[in-house]
Amino acid sequence: LLSELKGKVYFNPLIGGYEIADKFIAGNVISKADEVQKFIVSHPDHEAAKESLDALREATPKPIAFDDLDFNFGERWIPTGIYAAYASYLFDTDVKITYAASRDEFSIHASGKNAKIWDQYAVRSENRLFDGVALMRHAMHDTTPDITKTVKMGEKEVKVPDGQAIQLANSKIDEMRNGFPDWLREQSPEFKDRLAGLYNRTFNCFMRPEYDGSYQSLPGLDLKALGIDDLYKSQKDAVWMLKTNGGGICDHEVGAGKTLVMCCGAMEMKRLGLAGKPMIIALKANVHEIAQTFCTAYPDAKVLYPGKEDFTPANRARIFNEMKNNNWDAVILTHEQFGMIPQSPEIQRDILQKELNSVEENLEVLRNQGREISNYMLKGCQKRQVNLEARLKGITHQIATRKDDAVDFRRMGIDHLFVDESHKFKNLTFTTRHDRVAGLGNSDGSQRALNMLFAVRTIQDRTGKDLGATFLSGTTISNSLTELYLLFKYLRPKELERQGINTFDAWAAIFAKKTKDYEFSVTNQIVQKERFRYFIKVPELASFYSEITDFRTAKDIGIDRPEKNEILHTIPPTPDQQEFIQKLMAFAKTGDATILGREPLSESEEKAKMLIATDYARKMSLDMRLIDPQKYDDHIDNKASHAAAVIAGYYKTYSAQKGTQFVFSDLGTYKPDVWNPYSEVKNKLVTQYGIPASEIRFIQEAGSEKSRKAMIKDMNEGKIRVLFGSTEMLGTGVNAQKRCVAVHHLDAPWRPSDLEQRDGRAIRKGNEVAKFHADNKVDVVIYAVEKSLDAYKFGLLHNKQLFINQLKNNNMGCRTIDEGSMDEKSGMNF
Repeated sequence: LLSELKGKVYFNPLIGGYEIADKFIAGNVISKADEVQKFIVSHPDHEAAKESLDALREATPKPIAFDDLDFNFGERWIPTGIYAAYASYLFDTDVKITYAASRDEFSIHASGKNAKIWDQYAVRSENRLFDGVALMRHAMHDTTPDITKTVKMGEKEVKVPDGQAIQLANSKIDEMRNGFPDWLREQSPEFKDRLAGLYNRTFNCFMRPEYDGSYQSLPGLDLKALGIDDLYKSQKDAVWMLKTNGGGICDHEVGAGKTLVMCCGAMEMKRLGLAGKPMIIALKANVHEIAQTFCTAYPDAKVLYPGKEDFTPANRARIFNEMKNNNWDAVILTHEQFGMIPQSPEIQRDILQKELNSVEENLEVLRNQGREISNYMLKGCQKRQVNLEARLKGITHQIATRKDDAVDFRRMGIDHLFVDESHKFKNLTFTTRHDRVAGLGNSDGSQRALNMLFAVRTIQDRTGKDLGATFLSGTTISNSLTELYLLFKYLRPKELERQGINTFDAWAAIFAKKTKDYEFSVTNQIVQKERFRYFIKVPELASFYSEITDFRTAKDIGIDRPEKNEILHTIPPTPDQQEFIQKLMAFAKTGDATILGREPLSESEEKAKMLIATDYARKMSLDMRLIDPQKYDDHIDNKASHAAAVIAGYYKTYSAQKGTQFVFSDLGTYKPDVWNPYSEVKNKLVTQYGIPASEIRFIQEAGSEKSRKAMIKDMNEGKIRVLFGSTEMLGTGVNAQKRCVAVHHLDAPWRPSDLEQRDGRAIRKGNEVAKFHADNKVDVVIYAVEKSLDAYKFGLLHNKQLFINQLKNNNMGCRTIDEGSMDEKSGMNF
C-alpha cells in the first residue's frame, strides 16, 4: 500500500504516523524539516523519515539573497546586537540596545555622550534638547517627536507645533533610518549571509500545496436536487483545503459559488469529526438562500435556521439553549443575530486584558519619554485605557454574578465558524503609535469586529491552533495592504507570535515604509502628512496570505459571464470649470476661502484645507451646480449632457432587447425637491431624447425592501431601462443583470472594491442580453473631466487593484509596491 501511495503520503514523526502530502508538505516547511532532522538523528535508519526530509527540502522556497532584501531600521526580528553595532558606529561610542516584546519598545543607552549625540544628530527646541539617542528611539519606532514653540496670539501665549524644528528632526531621523541598510551592505559576506538566512527562516518559509479536491466523494450531497451535474472544480478544491487546514480564507469573486463551499465544507467537517457543530453567518439579504441551499444539498441534515422572532429578547434564551443542547450539523445565522450571542466573559476578559496591558505599556513608554511625546497621543492612550478598564470591570462583575445555566458562545460548543462577506468585520481594534498616519482606519475598532475576535479566539483556545474559522469574501483587501494585518490578527495569532509580531507597529516595521509629505497650512506653517505608501518584501507577504487562502477569479473558474469593456470618456472642462480650477489652485496655495466665494476658514477647517479643496474638486467635475446652484447654470458640454447622450445611445441601440443600464454616483444623489445631478440627467433623457420618465428610476425612491425588490424585478423585465444609485445602495445585493448592456460611472469611488462591486451588478452570470446580443461584453463607461481629479482617481484605483490582484495570485513581479498618496480622509496635494 505504501509503495502505491508513494509521493501521496509521507511519514510525519511529529504525529508518529503518515500524513497526506497536501497536509505534510505545506505551511512552514523549514521548521518541519528541522523537526524531522532531529528525529533522524535519534533514528538514523528510519527510511520513511529520510524520504519525508527530502520532500520538505525540495519544497522549501528558493532563498532570497541579501542583495534582494529591503531593510527597515527597527524590524523586530533583527537581533538587537546588530542595531547596537550600527548605533555605536554612528555615534562613535559604545551603545546598548534592548527590545521589550511585551511593550513592543526599544530602549537605547549610550555609555558616553559626545558631540555626535549632543550636536550632529540633535535638534534644539525652544526649551529642551532632543539629542541623538532620543531621535534614534524615534527612528527605530518610525515616529516623529512632538516639538512645540510658544507664540503670542493677541494677549495670550499659546504652544504651536514648531514646523521647522520638526522638519529638521525628521531629516536627522531619516538620515539614521536610511543609513542603516547602507551600513548593512558594508558588512562581511558571512554576516550578510547569516542575516539573509535568518530572514528566510522567519518569513520565506511557507509552502502552499496545489489543493486538489477532485477525488472527494462528498457523501450525502444531493446534486440532482440542486439541479447541477457536479460542483465546480474550484469549489471542491476549496472544500479540500478547508478540511486539510481546519479553515482559511475563500477569496472568490462574486458568483463563484461560495454558498456551496460553506455548505459542503461544514457537512464534510462534521462527517469527518473535524468539527462538532459548525456555524454559518451571512448577510441578512443572503441568509435565507444559504439555508435553502444547505437543506436542498443535504436533505437529511439537521440544520438550525432561526427566524427574526426567535431573536426577540423574550425568545433569545430559548434559542440559545436550543443551539447548545442539540447536535446540529449546522447553525445558520445573520451577522446581526450572531452579534446578539453573548461571548464568553472569560475570553473577553483575557483579550481585553491583553489590549489594556498593551495600552498601559504604551502609556508607560510615553511617560518615560518625558516631554517629547504629543499630548494628542497621550490623550488617545488614556481614553482607550479608561474605556478598556470600564469594560473589564463590567465583565469581571458579569463573571462573578453569572448564573450557572447562562449560555454563551463558548458553552454552545460551536467549533468552526464560516463567515460569509467577512470584510464586514475588518474594523478590528489595534494598538499603534502611528496615530497620525492617514488611511489606517479607526484603531478603536467596532464592537461587531471585537465580537468576532472573541468568538474566533474561543475556538482557537479550544484547539490550541490557528484558524478555526473560514472567512469568505471577494474583497478581503478592499483598499490597502494594511488590512492584511487584521486578517492575520484574526486567523494567525500563533504564527504572528513566532515571527515576533505582537502589534500592528511590529508588522508595519517589517513590511511598510512610511512617507512624509509636507503641505502648507493656512497660516503658512508647514504641516506633515504621513502614510504607509510603500510596501516592501511583498512576495513573502503574498505567500503568507496565500498559504491559507483559496483565491479564484471568475475567469479561473470559467464562470459564464460577460467580459468588461472599459471606456474612458473624457470631457473638456467648461469655461466655468476652467475658471474654478484656477481658483482652487489659488485657494490650496493661500488658504483664502473668499476666493471660492465662501466665509474665511475656521480653525478646524484650516486643518482640513486639502480635504475641503478635494471636496470642491469632486463636486466641480461632476457639476458646477453642486457648488452653487444659483450662481452656475447648465452647460451643453458638462458631464450631465455627455452622460445623457451616451445613455440615450445605448437605449436606442438595444431597444428591441429592452437593454438596461446602471448609472452610479456617490455624490449628488437623488433627493426629492432639491436640485441634483441624478434628476438633471433624467430630465435631459426625457426632454431631449424622448425616453419615458417611468423607465428611468432612482434606487433611493425605493422606501422599503418590498419596493426595492419590485424595482429589481422591473429592471430584469425591461420595464425600467435606466437605474441610478450609489455604491452603498445599488452596489451590493442587487441581481438585476438580466438585460444589462452598460454601466456608467459619473464619479470615482475611493476604494477599488467599490468599483468592483459597482461593475459586478452587470458583469455576472445570467446576463442574457449581453450574452446573446452584445458579443458577451458589457461596456463600462467612465466619465472624466480633463484637468480634474477624475482621471487621477481612476488611475489610482487601477493601480491599487493591480497590486491587490498580484498579491492574491502570489505572483508579484516586484519586491516593493507604491500604493499612491491619496485617500478619502486627507484629499490630495494640489
